[in-house]
Amino acid sequence: MMSMPVSLIVEITLAVLLAATLFSCARLDRRLRNLRKDQDSLSITVGSLNSAVSAAQASLAGLRAAAQEAEETLGRKLSGARGLADELSVLTSAGERIASRMENARAHQSPSPSRVAAGLSEALRAVR
Repeated sequence: MMSMPVSLIVEITLAVLLAATLFSCARLDRRLRNLRKDQDSLSITVGSLNSAVSAAQASLAGLRAAAQEAEETLGRKLSGARGLADELSVLTSAGERIASRMENARAHQSPSPSRVAAGLSEALRAVR
């Protein structure tokens, strides 16, 4: 047995190496299949994420437009309210002045119906 031909030893060595190569190729094939499957899953996930980002951008644009419209509406209403507040302030001060005049006139004179009517019409003219 010691006298095995060299060609037999080489063939046995090659057979062992081929078996090891076959085993390595089978493992590599299994890993590549898993990688392709994971790549497909990742591609689907990226597509879903892209759709979600697009929807979020559209929603954000809608929110910005709504906020701009609300700001404009609020600005108009605030300007109107300020104008009304100023007008009310003027009317209130005019009413206070008229009331003060009427009290002063009443304190200095006995009121006659014609004087009261004249004072009221003067007060109304001042308010207008």
